[in-house]
Amino acid sequence: MENENLVQVFNAIVESIGTESEFNHDRYFRYAFSNPERTAELLTIFSEKNESLKTFLETVDLSSLKGAPENFSMSKHFGSADLVFEARLKNGKTADLLVGLIAEHKSYKDSGVFDQISEYYHHLFQERGKDYPVVAFIIYNGEEEWKPVASPRYENYPEYYQDIGYPFKVEFLDIGHGINLIDSGNISPETLVALTAMKYIFSEAEFPVTFRQAALHLLESQNTDAGKEFIRQTLAYYAWKWPYKPEVVKVDRPEIVAANKKGESFAEHFIKQGSLLRAQEMARRMLAKNKPISEIVEFTGLEEVDILAL
Repeated sequence: MENENLVQVFNAIVESIGTESEFNHDRYFRYAFSNPERTAELLTIFSEKNESLKTFLETVDLSSLKGAPENFSMSKHFGSADLVFEARLKNGKTADLLVGLIAEHKSYKDSGVFDQISEYYHHLFQERGKDYPVVAFIIYNGEEEWKPVASPRYENYPEYYQDIGYPFKVEFLDIGHGINLIDSGNISPETLVALTAMKYIFSEAEFPVTFRQAALHLLESQNTDAGKEFIRQTLAYYAWKWPYKPEVVKVDRPEIVAANKKGESFAEHFIKQGSLLRAQEMARRMLAKNKPISEIVEFTGLEEVDILAL
């Protein structure tokens, strides 16, 4: 069973959640990823299985990522992108060159998403005279599988026209389905909580079981007001989707938790993978210092054959 004190803290947070909430999909996405560091993590995680996204990240300095004004509008415009950022290029000789990022969240398949992003691009960048490349990210966590960038913009036209696109590049990040393909354990506890919530929000049964590990992992590293508030806001998101259900998220007796489990959860995978990466790094350091293999095995918990393969 998890540390009893942390369990008590976690259950107290659950008890503080009301039965009604207006914290919908878009609002939660903005809350969780308005922080540039978490957005940088999100892009880095997905780049491990997305070559196009990986190529993009090789060009920009993610440490320079910062939020851009997103409330610019005129009477003819409606709405704004969920999140807008700017980043500098990595190349030292062109460090003054910026790249614009539009993050648009969707919880359902929306055939009008490209027109919507085009509107954002127009009044967030073009009308303001910001003449630099823009990359749009569609962040999706809906129930149904969706591949909005799989087909050309003018797929019903002759081939000659099909390479006509938009004045920005588009990357698609499917949290609802594609997140299982991610192998990295290099992820902050807050990002883990957010991705776990967004992945399982449509599952009344799976969310309570999978969310506990992520939330307790956050409390282990940050048993602070900020850590507790992040968990509380995430549970408010769950309460919006499943009114009167937050009580089932509370940590129960070990045998009940075990009975409800359906294999390794997304959160458990990341926590274990992160522990593995840390153990491997420690083993490398000990090998560099010529420490005995037996000592490395005992200290890291890794198998001898795995240590020798590092």
